Amino acid sequence: MEFSDKVKGYLNNQLEDFSTLTKFLNPTQQVTLTKLLAKKMEFKLFGGYFDAELKRALINNNDNNFNITCFEIVYNEKYLKITHQNILGTLLSLSISKDSIGDILPDFGVFFIISELEEFILTEFKEINTVSIELKKIDPLNIKNTPKLDLYSFTVISTRLDLLVSKITGMSRIKAIEYIDRDLVKLNHEITNKNTKSINEGDILSIRKYGRFIIIDTKNRSKKGKIVVKYGKYV
Repeated sequence: MEFSDKVKGYLNNQLEDFSTLTKFLNPTQQVTLTKLLAKKMEFKLFGGYFDAELKRALINNNDNNFNITCFEIVYNEKYLKITHQNILGTLLSLSISKDSIGDILPDFGVFFIISELEEFILTEFKEINTVSIELKKIDPLNIKNTPKLDLYSFTVISTRLDLLVSKITGMSRIKAIEYIDRDLVKLNHEITNKNTKSINEGDILSIRKYGRFIIIDTKNRSKKGKIVVKYGKYV
């Protein structure tokens, strides 16, 4: 079932006391849910800490219990380097669904999980890459995760989407338009086919096979009058 169909199902539910708590939603799903439910049904989004990327949605419920658990991984740094990949891989090897897993922050040594699986994770998650680890449940509210960016810049005559995709990827403008037409580019987590759309500071571009990028600055001009676009690639 498409996620949008599931959200429409919430709207069609006739029970007066209907409420639900989703598993973790990615940014695209969060945009879809917000567009479909806005002004029609009350909902809240939260991922366990400020500015989380993956969030659960609490729908038609005045409670603030999102049932999110944060675990800190305690391990011997002499024998193990934890990464997003090896934490996620170990969790998925326990046969739990990916949407049961929230943000993974290796720099903080923590990951988020739906609380419904808390006891299971404590029992089963005992090692990473054959190295023994321990889990400690912590309060994550003081975590402030600053995204890591590789910074770049280029000049363009305008901030049209196709021009920026072309510059960021190194492909021709014709190829960039084809890429956009094939639903391979997202703007602020939504697929867009409007190749002439003007891109603004703070906009996020997701380009299939190339990564995710944020437009940081478009205020300056080159000596030839072109727009200097400063952007970052999420790493």
